[in-house]
Amino acid sequence: MNNFKTGKKLRLYSLSFFLLMLLMPAVSLLTGCGGAGEESDNPDDMITIEGSIAQSVAPVFSPAGPAYTLNRSIAVEGDMVFLFLNGASVTSTQIKGGKYKFFGGYKGRKLSLKFGLTKNEVYVGVVDGSATGTITLPAFNEYHVIAKKVIEVQAAEGRTSPDNFLVSNGRLDLSATVAILKDVLSPKYLAEPDIYGNSVSDLLAKVNNGNIDVSSAFSYKKLSVFPEPQKSMVISPAGYSLGVREQGQFTVSMSGFSNKSVVYKVNDMIGGSSLTGTINSSGLYTAPGVIDSQTAVTITAQSVEDPSKQATALVSLTPLSIVINSGKPSITLTKLDKDYNVPYAVSGHNDKRLRWYVNDIEYGNILTVGYISSGGRYSQPSKIPSVKIVIKAISVADATKSASCELIITE
Repeated sequence: MNNFKTGKKLRLYSLSFFLLMLLMPAVSLLTGCGGAGEESDNPDDMITIEGSIAQSVAPVFSPAGPAYTLNRSIAVEGDMVFLFLNGASVTSTQIKGGKYKFFGGYKGRKLSLKFGLTKNEVYVGVVDGSATGTITLPAFNEYHVIAKKVIEVQAAEGRTSPDNFLVSNGRLDLSATVAILKDVLSPKYLAEPDIYGNSVSDLLAKVNNGNIDVSSAFSYKKLSVFPEPQKSMVISPAGYSLGVREQGQFTVSMSGFSNKSVVYKVNDMIGGSSLTGTINSSGLYTAPGVIDSQTAVTITAQSVEDPSKQATALVSLTPLSIVINSGKPSITLTKLDKDYNVPYAVSGHNDKRLRWYVNDIEYGNILTVGYISSGGRYSQPSKIPSVKIVIKAISVADATKSASCELIITE
């Protein structure tokens, strides 16, 4: 019995040891440097990020929204650091000796770092292909924090772009903006202390506490930090050729504008008119219901923000035209020509449909004057009519346009 228990224990120990051996590689991956791809000790395959840890700025999440705190360590010894490639996590490591080392050949690729379990993205950049793989984090002060917010707000207004501030190692360089911002904010502390406070420290406190409308206070209208961007407008397409009541959609692309709203005009009249055609606020133009002769109208998209800026397109208005029987005044058939396709052509409109009449009777009358189909196919009555027969075609798109000819039936 004791031998049986001893054997059972040995088997359990053996199974436990086997399972432990299976789990060790997974434990090693979880606790080690981690990485996408085979690890390497080659310095060219390693990224080391170091410096300015305690002086960096970390976002602090509060009920009022994200804020920024100075002189607070964004990461400390032993914290986990996560490496993201194109927004997807690829590896993680621990801070050891104030440095974070990643293996796996990420050099030259655009990477993001996030600390702990938060979503605080503190670095986005490209590791230079000729670098050793070491990146130094920049040190921030109060003006850098404010400058970052100004860039975000004014980039959304189309005044600048964060890409304008990337230096050779791919990190955001705020130095030039900070220098300008100091001069711009100095008079604000005196003239508008209720908004900006009395100093940059007061201003940062307002940002952290949510006591300032950042979008308004940091907009270009309040803080002219960046040069006026060049404004351009392009309307597409450049033109249309349309018939009565046909429609054409216009769109406008704009750059350098914070407000991209436009007012549409037809021949300088907002919204157009029944004579020139109308256009709605979305740029959909509708041609007039009557077009008697070939003409053209001008479509103008005018900026709401800067009325001096506008873009124009041309619409050619074409009257609808119908020709039947190749323009000849009469058609001659014999009694043997029981059916006949009347030739016709419609121009100036995409809708080519016609309504056909025989002696002003739609489709005619097969017993008396003959029948004509919606496609212009005429069928004779059983007896030659004793009256003059007139074939007429009227446009479905424009009932004011028609064409006619006489039909003669002989023995």
